[in-house]
Amino acid sequence: MKPRNREINIFNLSMLDVISGAMAAFLIIMVVLIPYYKKESIDYQAIIDRLQQTVASLRQDVAEAQEQARQTQAEAERQRRRAEDLARQLAKTFLVLYVRWDTRDDVDLHLVDPSGAEFWFRQKTVPGRPGELSEDNINGPGNEVWEIRDAPPGDYKVYIKLFAVKDRRKPVVVKGRLFHRDDSNPMPETRLARKGQKEHVATISVDREGNVSVH
Repeated sequence: MKPRNREINIFNLSMLDVISGAMAAFLIIMVVLIPYYKKESIDYQAIIDRLQQTVASLRQDVAEAQEQARQTQAEAERQRRRAEDLARQLAKTFLVLYVRWDTRDDVDLHLVDPSGAEFWFRQKTVPGRPGELSEDNINGPGNEVWEIRDAPPGDYKVYIKLFAVKDRRKPVVVKGRLFHRDDSNPMPETRLARKGQKEHVATISVDREGNVSVH
């Protein structure tokens, strides 16, 4: 049997030395660079965290701005409705028409509103229409009153009628006054001489702003 060759080859040892040295050098380099890799990774994560916080803050700012805009819009809408309501209230006016006479005769007040509804002693109120003949006298000296709390715009025609003659010595003189939101106006004096006589005394005009005129 041929004996094994136990001779150590110098070339083989040299290659092993080279490989071992290279591996050692690689491990040393990796150990040296590990902190830098770790530090770079931490820095990127911190940047990502800051960006996420900035985005969240921006989203919160946008939400707050949107909510403030909604509140501002809602407040503006409330103020607009309030102003319109105040304007509507200012545009309203009441009317109180008062007429009187100083004889024993029976005088009737008739008022026709803008819709054509007529108020008089047999129809002191009209269904569906504002206003009321609140005072009616059949024995003079007397007075009659028609009133309305919120007068719709339009023309109100005033008539006076001599319903019954009880004093023939002189004609009936009817005077009156209109009270409204801004002032009061005297009504034209009217003279009635015969039973059943009905005279158009005046027309009361109310505009959309609640201004009143008598003509």
